[in-house]
Amino acid sequence: MVDSLGALADANLAHTWAAIARLSGGPVDRFGSLQLAATGIPAAFFNGAYLAAPTDDPDGCIRHAIEFMAVAGVPWLLWIREGVDDALIAAGRRAGLRDVGGPPAMGLASIRSVPEPPAGLEVTAVTDAAGIDVHCELLSRAFEMPAAIAHRLVNEQTVTDPTVGVVIGHVGGVPVSTALVCVSGATAGIYNVATPPEHQRKGYGAALTWAAIAEGQRRGCDHAILQASAAGRPVYEAMGFVHLGRCVQLEGPPAA
Repeated sequence: MVDSLGALADANLAHTWAAIARLSGGPVDRFGSLQLAATGIPAAFFNGAYLAAPTDDPDGCIRHAIEFMAVAGVPWLLWIREGVDDALIAAGRRAGLRDVGGPPAMGLASIRSVPEPPAGLEVTAVTDAAGIDVHCELLSRAFEMPAAIAHRLVNEQTVTDPTVGVVIGHVGGVPVSTALVCVSGATAGIYNVATPPEHQRKGYGAALTWAAIAEGQRRGCDHAILQASAAGRPVYEAMGFVHLGRCVQLEGPPAA
């Protein structure tokens, strides 16, 4: 179960960042099972090479990724879930990419009933540019992210993509938390779970994660995946998510 769910998590991560880059106007490319996506934001996290499945040409993958990102002119990360392709990790290190850690991938094997949100929390799906503005404002405050970067990643084009959905939670009319789901096949990938500090520790983050899962279920998904922060992992474990292995991150461009 963990192996099959992990493979679906890898594929969804690759699909999601390709969609984000494409919707932000950035270049995307594919080399075998390696998905390349550059948003143009000058920070490594927002540009990446994502391994969707093991490759039989690890050195070719690394060469292609280095060339692609050099043309894009951005720092970037190679993402490989531990144990999936050790040869590609070794090829990246040989080429001068640097280990920078990486979050755990987690999966929910079956979407069944979704709990009701906490009392007073109203959850709505975003359908227009005004809702995207609210989502981005919550992202900016929760992650101390410049507003321009948030709007580059999620913009009015997002609501036109049938594989992407955004949900927002309000209390007394005040936006308090948000999340994004990106669908690939029957997989609901949960991203951008963001709750500003003044609204944390009230169950809103878990509630919006469930709301994003429910939005994925509405679009035909029967399982969910995400990459967890250190603070979020125990919350997701309590929701039934299991550990699928750490995402190894190697940063480029290569060291001189």
